[in-house]
Formats: sequence, structure tokens, C-alpha cells
Amino acid sequence: MSRHETAIRIRAAAQDDLGILWDFLAIAAYEADIAAAQTVPFVAAHLAGWQRSEDFGFIAERDAEAIGAVWARQFSPDEQPAFYVDGQTPEVTIGVTGAARGEGVGGGLLSALLAEAARRGVGLCLNVRHDNPARRLYERIGFRLVPGSAVPNRVGGTSFGMIWAAPR
Repeated sequence: MSRHETAIRIRAAAQDDLGILWDFLAIAAYEADIAAAQTVPFVAAHLAGWQRSEDFGFIAERDAEAIGAVWARQFSPDEQPAFYVDGQTPEVTIGVTGAARGEGVGGGLLSALLAEAARRGVGLCLNVRHDNPARRLYERIGFRLVPGSAVPNRVGGTSFGMIWAAPR
């Protein structure tokens, strides 16, 4: 059986998944590895103190190997997140291994996250680089670009805020 025929399993992220989440935070933040991600306070804040009561997320696995992760973290304004909306709109972080990109892993993870956000009655927001092809996926599943949200990012490009509203 080829790797593409092996089922992808999506499960809830738990407290003991912190190491896995760090792997995917490094990917999401375009850092070389976990150690590099941990040295950037802005990046490290996405997992500091995992799993707060408002934190929720999911891990995608194939053959018991993590190939992607997504989670939502409710920041407070004093934590200075990249894109803060309000106290009911957690920020999304998502990462997928290079080998699993283009296989629907990100879409499956985001579907699980959106379902949980809807169950909790919260919206979601994210920060996306101008040149990130995943922006098309975010738009397809209902995230909308926030006018006037363009900001310079830490690597010299531009990032935009996007928001998803929970169904009422």
C-alpha cells in the first residue's frame, strides 16, 4: 500500500502532545527547528503554558506519525499577538510537513478546528504572510481578509489578518 492510500487520522491534541506541537510551530513560523522557534518570544508565546483552558487543537497522523497540527490559542492584548480581535476569537497556528502538503491534511485539520470553534461558540483569527499559498485554503473555508490589517512581518514581508466567524 502506498503512503497516499494509508488513511490520515485526525485526533484531538492533548497536554502530552507539546513536543509534537513544537515541531509544527517551527514549521508554521518558518524556523529551522524547535530550538530556533523557542528563542523567538513572539513565536514561543503560541505554546507557552500549553494547554490553557481555552486552548484546543488537532493532530493529523498517518501510520502513527504526526504529519500536521493545528491549534487555537486565546491571547490577551497584553501578550501582543500578531493579530488580536477580541477575547472570543483565538488565533490559529497550523503546520503540515512538506511531504504531506497538497494532500488535504491542512483542510482536514482546519475542518476539525472550525467544528470545535463552532461548538465552543468562538470565532477564529490568523495571521498569514502575503506569499503563503495556504491563504487560498483559508479563504475557501470561510476566513476573510480584514481590511487594513497588513503589517510588516519579522522577516521583511507583509502579513495580513484573517477572521472566521462562528455560525450563529
